[in-house]
Amino acid sequence: MKSFNEIYEEIYRNNNDELESVRKENSKKYIFFIAIVIATFFLILTRYRIYIFLLYIAFIIVFLKSKKKERNYVSEFKEKVIKPFIKNIDSNLEYNPKSGIEPSLYIQGEFEGFDIYRSEDQISGKLDGKYDLKMGEVLTEEESVDSEGNRTTYTLFHGIFGFVECAKNITTKLKIHSDKGLLGKVFKGKTKIEMDSSEFEQYFDVYGENKIIAMQILTSEVMDIMINFRQESKIKYELTIKNNSMYIRFHTGGVFEPKAFKNALDYDTLKRYYDIIDFIFKVSREINKAIENTDI
Repeated sequence: MKSFNEIYEEIYRNNNDELESVRKENSKKYIFFIAIVIATFFLILTRYRIYIFLLYIAFIIVFLKSKKKERNYVSEFKEKVIKPFIKNIDSNLEYNPKSGIEPSLYIQGEFEGFDIYRSEDQISGKLDGKYDLKMGEVLTEEESVDSEGNRTTYTLFHGIFGFVECAKNITTKLKIHSDKGLLGKVFKGKTKIEMDSSEFEQYFDVYGENKIIAMQILTSEVMDIMINFRQESKIKYELTIKNNSMYIRFHTGGVFEPKAFKNALDYDTLKRYYDIIDFIFKVSREINKAIENTDI
């Protein structure tokens, strides 16, 4: 795997000037929209309705044109930045922005129930040429309808979800969560396993059905990797290991799209993506190493 700086410098050199030019042009449109809204507000106060109508027409025209350019910019960003970025992290990985993670795979992770599911930006391949790997952006929502028929949606999860095949079937189930306030609801009736590391338990709770296997899989090396990433990234994440699969999700919000008022090749944003993928690789390798050495 190439270092982040190697990947970043190559992508920056090839794409920054072109993408920044497009981004700045698009950001001017947003400023224009804000100016129209402010102007319309003052015209309403002065009752110049004809000018309000003209501003409204101008707003619609510019808005439609800018949305098309914005979609083109996002597509170009994913093709010229994210695709080679992923490929440079590991040549075995394939990136498809228009495909997502199938809901049946996400459900296998047993994180939460949902009414609405969306996914895109699929990354797939094999870890070390042996274990199937898949990840992508996932959004789940809960929908409610009041007595008058009004629908309301509430975001349950929005971030990166990943699946990695395990070395063998562990014949049990482990759940590692960092959102302790939610655990009582999600894992009601499950057994909480006390780990040997007090530092690990500051960040995570482990629930499972077999303490011996849990201790064999969550070795000191695995726990150190998980603690270090949590401390350095500040990203909350959950992990489920069951049968011959590992499921992991990160509470990042939307990913793999450029920001209107931030450099298209923002160093910190791309570094965050790199660190998440690097962590998935590291923790998966270490967990699979432990599973291979476990007599199940």
